[in-house]
Amino acid sequence: MKQTVIKDHLQLQKFNTELAACIGYFDGLHLGHQHLINETIRVAKERGLESALITFDPDPWTVINDKSHVNHLTPIKEKVRVAQTLGIDHLITINFTKDTSKLTPLEFIESYLVPLNVRALVAGADFRFGHKGAGDVAFLKQHAHYHFDTIIFELDLTKNKKIGTTMITQALLKGNVEEANQLLGRQYEISGFVIDGQKQGRKIGFPTANLDVVDEYVIPAEGVYAGFVEVNGEVFQSMLSIGHNPTFNHTEHLAIETHILDFDRDIYGELLKQTFVAKLRGQIKFDSVDALITQMKADEAKAREILNATPSEL
Repeated sequence: MKQTVIKDHLQLQKFNTELAACIGYFDGLHLGHQHLINETIRVAKERGLESALITFDPDPWTVINDKSHVNHLTPIKEKVRVAQTLGIDHLITINFTKDTSKLTPLEFIESYLVPLNVRALVAGADFRFGHKGAGDVAFLKQHAHYHFDTIIFELDLTKNKKIGTTMITQALLKGNVEEANQLLGRQYEISGFVIDGQKQGRKIGFPTANLDVVDEYVIPAEGVYAGFVEVNGEVFQSMLSIGHNPTFNHTEHLAIETHILDFDRDIYGELLKQTFVAKLRGQIKFDSVDALITQMKADEAKAREILNATPSEL
């Protein structure tokens, strides 16, 4: 997959390659998005074109509404990683600014889609673009047909339910990672660097790696989860705790700690990739450390049972 970042449309040179493209923010790159991408790949092959996914960074909604620190299912690095698995030829990222948001629909077409040499644009029926969302698929068909064909993709809802990013986000915020994974078509994943922690877990036989999640991921609800973790290219089973350490000493900062099964190495400063397979339980404040240890042994047994029956996707 070839990656192109467009920082300024005024400096955009005409693409030599003719493209069949889909366009959108595509947060999550979930199953609904994947249907659209697969249709784009099909159209590209049928017409002898190369396929492209055109997206934006940062999120246009955050730019238009002057928002910052908004969490997403796939921050840009994660979006790139997932896109590489989908069989698309080109990932084109447009740097979205206030100036970009002020382009009329026709200006957007002429500033981006024409120089990108788009010959077929695959879009959902509800696609909007241009200043204040003034452009839609009807506008594309009327005003862009000199440059490219607009193919309206409508999912057969008798066979597939409509999937949205909000639906997946809500599932994660409720701790329902199984539902989120079904809608994503893969195990939900976050990444972060291992930082120094309070080392309470080590004292009770369950050492944890404390994650500093730098990118703005949607973090699932507080609780204990089973998942897989990748460290230095190796994949291990793990139990992940998200919460405020209610048994030892409640902290204001949300702690994300993973206990890597059958693992005992110093990995401070390393980048970990963590997937979520199932929620084991919610956070509990135990009356004693012994009660916590008993529960964690039960959690580990349950996690092993689930993960032994589940392939890792890392």
